[in-house]
Amino acid sequence: MAATAQDGTYYKWTDASGTVHFSATPPPGQKAKALSLDTTQGGQSAPAQPLPSTQSTADLDKAQAAYRQRSCEAARSDLKVLEQHRMVVSGNSPDAATKLDAEQREQAKLRAKQRISQFCGAGSKP
Repeated sequence: MAATAQDGTYYKWTDASGTVHFSATPPPGQKAKALSLDTTQGGQSAPAQPLPSTQSTADLDKAQAAYRQRSCEAARSDLKVLEQHRMVVSGNSPDAATKLDAEQREQAKLRAKQRISQFCGAGSKP
């Protein structure tokens, strides 16, 4: 089997359930197609070529900056609402919404401040 594999000959066949198989030895009692591999490159395939960029770096930078700006504004807006001590509810459905208690409000304020730091901080370009 090692000699067969080294010479670059492999076999392809399809079993009764339609599954395609490849092996270094022909299957017993099955019709198989012999495949030869080109081993002149030392068994290594050519390096993959990089995919062409579909969008320029400048376009991606602009999109990221716009996302950071929107996220910064949303976080600042959320913090402003939370600090006004107005009633704030959580939940997507008005029927299932519940009023935030003091601890939940403080946790939400902390998360908003973290988002402000992440999206509005010195390291980002708002």
